[in-house]
Order: sequence, then C-alpha cells, then structure tokens
Amino acid sequence: MVLIWGSALTLKCYNCGILIANGQVGACPNCGSTEIGYAIDAYQNYSGSVSVSSSNASAFQAIKYATDMLKSIVASDHNRAKFVVPAIEKLKEAADAVKKQEAAFVASRKPDWVEYGKKLEEYKEIVDKSAEEPAFQDFFGKNAHFLEPKYKTAYPKYRLADELIPDFLLVLYDSSYLFVEIEKPGIKLFDQSGKPTAAFSHALQQIRDQLKWVADNQDFLRRRECPNLTMDKFRGLLVVGRSIDLNKTELERLENINSEVRGKYEVKTFDGILSENEVILGNIKKYFK
Repeated sequence: MVLIWGSALTLKCYNCGILIANGQVGACPNCGSTEIGYAIDAYQNYSGSVSVSSSNASAFQAIKYATDMLKSIVASDHNRAKFVVPAIEKLKEAADAVKKQEAAFVASRKPDWVEYGKKLEEYKEIVDKSAEEPAFQDFFGKNAHFLEPKYKTAYPKYRLADELIPDFLLVLYDSSYLFVEIEKPGIKLFDQSGKPTAAFSHALQQIRDQLKWVADNQDFLRRRECPNLTMDKFRGLLVVGRSIDLNKTELERLENINSEVRGKYEVKTFDGILSENEVILGNIKKYFK
C-alpha cells in the first residue's frame, strides 16, 4: 500500500465531501465538521487488482494522537517534561521510520505511478469532452480503482433481478461490497427551483431500489459473489453529472444529499472522481526524485 501521510495525508470530510490534503486531523476547514477520517491509502499495481491496507494510516494517526496528548501534558504540567519529552522523541523517530518506509515504497513503484498518470490523462480527456455513458463504463471496467481505490474484484453489469442491474459490483479488500450505478454525464441534477430533476431523482431511486433488494436478499447473494455480505458490509455509489456544471448553491445541495444518505450510498460527479484521483497522484509525485 501507499499511505499519503504527514503533510501529504489525504483526508475526506464526511459532512461536505471536500478532500483535505494538508494532513489535518481536526475540524474541516470548509464546514467545521469534525467527521474527518477517510485516508486515501491505495495503489494500483496494474495487474488487475488493487492492494490496500489501513495499517500504516492507523499507525501514523496513533503516533500523532499520542504525540499531541503528550505535548498537552507537558504544556499543562512542566514538571513532567523530563519524563514525557523522551517519549515524544521516540514517537518522532517512529514517525520518521514510517515516512522513510513509505517513501521508499513509492519510489520502487514509480513505473506503476507513471502508468496511473497516463490513465488519469485518459480519463480527463473523456471527462473534458463530455463523452457518452458507454465510454465511461468501458473506462471504469478497465480501471475500477478510479471508482474505489480499495477494490479487489469488479463484476460489470451485475444482475440482481430482472430490472435491477448495477453497472458494477466491486468487491473490496475489507470484504465489503460496493454497488455502482453510472448515469449519463450530461444529466442536469437540479431544476431552477433547486429540486432534483426527474432524471436525477430517477437515478437516486435506482440506487435505493438496488440497495433495498440487496438488503432483502442477503442469503441469495451470499451464495453467489458476496459470501461476507451483512447489513453493514455493502453500500452504493451513484456516478452522475459534472460538478463544473453546478453553481455554488447546487454543489451545497449535492453535499446535503450525500450527508443525508451517508453510510448507505454516495453520489459522485464524473469530474469529482477526476479530482480525487488527481489529489492521489499529486501526493504521490511529492516522493518522486
């Protein structure tokens, strides 16, 4: 895995959805929410799978938490400094060791990251020219990590029932499942009154119907490609529209929708996916020499 950490740690605010690439673990600088904790910690090995782990992310955050706690102890009681400061120094050594290990790993995988950059340019091209839905389905079929960095296996056009066919079922490395619905990039999301358009409402209902079917048919799916399926091990992703076509108010409305349905499914725009992957690659390039 690659952990983009320290000043390059990429976190996501669950409330407003923005990516934070400055290593902040406190409140979101955009909305003030403290619900921040999604570290993008994946790499694509271009052999048809993605390998990920959150262990180093957890280790670094634990080190930072312990360091901050010890520093607060020193600040409140200087008499303890002689006992606490050596522990802080040891934690710094541990953090430095993790950083060197991750930097060495990124450098060793440079050819893969170069290929990832080429794929990113390819995706940017079809986003910029507002390609039709089949072009995106084909791209994601070959590069499912753009949808979810932690994917292990992708099943295209996964049939749940006669009329319930998500564009992808992604099996993730944490043994959870992501059901992905891809709509037309050119769909207008909101009308002049600020309400979801009929097309957007239909897309939202599609993902809700698919997830309800999954919830009601877990035994059936466990006998197929989802052996570890439980109520807390699946969610949905709806990819629709472009953020560039939304004004500030409409972006806030989209963020509100995601806030309301958090944990069940998420709505991402096609250029939003582009931005997420650009952040990942940008952080990785900081290690290139």
